[in-house]
Amino acid sequence: MEVVFGGISSLLYGAADFLGGEGARRAPAAAIVFWAGVVSFPLILVVAFLVGGEATGADYLLGAVAGASGAFGLVFLFAGLGRGRAASVAPIAAAVAAVVPVVVAVIEGERPSALAWLGVAVAVPAIVLCAWVADPGAADRGGVGYGLVAGLGFGGFTALIRFTGAESNLLPLVTSRSSTMLVVLGLSGLGVWELTRFGETPRPIVVGNAILDVSGNVALLLAVRAGSLALAAVAASFYPAVTVMMARVVNSEHLLRRQVLGLALTLLAMTAIALG
Repeated sequence: MEVVFGGISSLLYGAADFLGGEGARRAPAAAIVFWAGVVSFPLILVVAFLVGGEATGADYLLGAVAGASGAFGLVFLFAGLGRGRAASVAPIAAAVAAVVPVVVAVIEGERPSALAWLGVAVAVPAIVLCAWVADPGAADRGGVGYGLVAGLGFGGFTALIRFTGAESNLLPLVTSRSSTMLVVLGLSGLGVWELTRFGETPRPIVVGNAILDVSGNVALLLAVRAGSLALAAVAASFYPAVTVMMARVVNSEHLLRRQVLGLALTLLAMTAIALG
């Protein structure tokens, strides 16, 4: 079930990223991230308390730290992209975000089957190829650092949220979402990001991004609790393929050869992981 829930989270995250990218063309990226958090917070708050559960202080703390980790991932991702380093930032961030939880899982003693490991091995280049949308000649060394930190932030979210107790259900996502908003708001207050009023953002896009992103968080939490952290994390990391396909369908964007290869490898990796 971890692969199923992980795959669902990839679909949701990929669609959310597509909308976020569309929104960032019309308003500052920080405004999209912050106001999506504001919109989604009441949703996750109501759903989490309706589902119920018994969360400890440690569960809430882990949720908050995971949310902060994810927020820093967003900060460094957008900071790198804003400096024209998409060619190296995006693929490195996506790959590192998949690898970090796998390393944590191995340290914990997980031992997936040989077929599943084959899927993991194929997944990393598949993710890189799908995410690599810019001209390789535009990449520079500085983008590597941004990509590494962004990937560590996203991978840290996946690894940390897994340690929350199963009996806490969705409650840790409440502090996670709160922490993400506070980090973005704080960095904006320091002048790192620019915020605008909600009315100055593309509101339908913000609402859609908010619903998809928080739904992706729920699916990811269910995935990492359902079984193997390594397989769940990798299955949840194929969102660049979804974003690329949506750009192709909605905006008629041309797919580069490496992206087509990445999509093919994505299907191969998902099949191997699911069968393993």
